Amino acid sequence: MNLYLLLASYGLCFGLMNEKAPFLNRLLYRVPAMRDEAHGTNLFTRMLDCAYCTGFHTGWVVWVVASRGRTDIFDLLLFAFASSAFCYALDTLLRWFEQP
Repeated sequence: MNLYLLLASYGLCFGLMNEKAPFLNRLLYRVPAMRDEAHGTNLFTRMLDCAYCTGFHTGWVVWVVASRGRTDIFDLLLFAFASSAFCYALDTLLRWFEQP
């Protein structure tokens, strides 16, 4: 079951990082409260460049949906960090295979 959830988390992570849901990406890029004027970006722009960061957030979202909201905060955090490591490792591995 956990591998299934980790793969779902990576699927969301991949989709967000590669702008497969452009309407959602546009919303995230426009959040004004998180704006970094020095770099001309916001928190979500920087987050979506990082598989580890995006994997953490997709992990807790997948866990909440899978547990239907009835979960222990420890389980949620544990899965979120496992998801971040999994997404980072799988993304790095797949990028390595894609190199010519």
